[in-house]
Amino acid sequence: MVSLSNRKSSLLLTLSLFLSTITAAATRGLALGAEPLSEPDLAKLVETGSPIKWYYTWSLSPNNYLKSNKAGDIKFFPLVNPDQANSGLANTLNGLRAASDHLLTFNEPYIPAANGGNPIEPARAAQLYLDFLVPLRDKGWKISHPVVSGSPQGRTWLSQFRDACKARNAAGCVSDFVSVHWYGPLDGLKDHLNQLRNFYNPNANGLKFYITELAMPSASESENLALLTGAAPYLEGLDWVEGYAWFGSFRQNNANSWTGPGVALLNSNGDLTSVGKYYVNK
Repeated sequence: MVSLSNRKSSLLLTLSLFLSTITAAATRGLALGAEPLSEPDLAKLVETGSPIKWYYTWSLSPNNYLKSNKAGDIKFFPLVNPDQANSGLANTLNGLRAASDHLLTFNEPYIPAANGGNPIEPARAAQLYLDFLVPLRDKGWKISHPVVSGSPQGRTWLSQFRDACKARNAAGCVSDFVSVHWYGPLDGLKDHLNQLRNFYNPNANGLKFYITELAMPSASESENLALLTGAAPYLEGLDWVEGYAWFGSFRQNNANSWTGPGVALLNSNGDLTSVGKYYVNK
């Protein structure tokens, strides 16, 4: 006969496992560009019950609407680019510390600025990272390695960055999480993440992943919905993925020729697309 105390222990263990499963699920974020949504549009994405838990703006500046209305519910992830990695960075970040604890670094550093990157040589990036970013960990910040996409050039740059880090410091350029971008089908996303896991060997150092840009550019709305409905449960089922952000926080008429309107979370009238409805309601 099972004792009452044993039953209680069993129930507590089951509850603990259940709660750990809940907290392990990857959270959804917003990638808000240089031309942010209007407040009414943005409010539709973060209304009560929305699964959005964090956002970033590709900059050190939070979104004014979210800062004023959702600061306690949705965390801001600042992104520091190479020209901001200097002696004044720590002071700049001080004012954000209350609502932020994750810091993204060096967005697509191998891509020309005209194409949305922030180009910097790996050796110079390693120097800035070690001098100005690693010390921020002592101030409570969790820092990511430079953010790359799924292109071969991205992995080549990361390899050169890692070598340059080790040449300057035996411990290399330590980080707390990995931020990556992916544009393409679901099978490609899975392959890209597995390659990066092998590169970072997270089983040894416990690094978590954030997919901070995700979409299928120049594809239809239905194709993007298929990617999202496949990627969401996949990513949320991985205990080493902490979050992901869909790339399309804009209206369809504001899409550019590369992204196409199929990635957008809102249509040209400001209503949620099928992609948007799934992203903020599922």
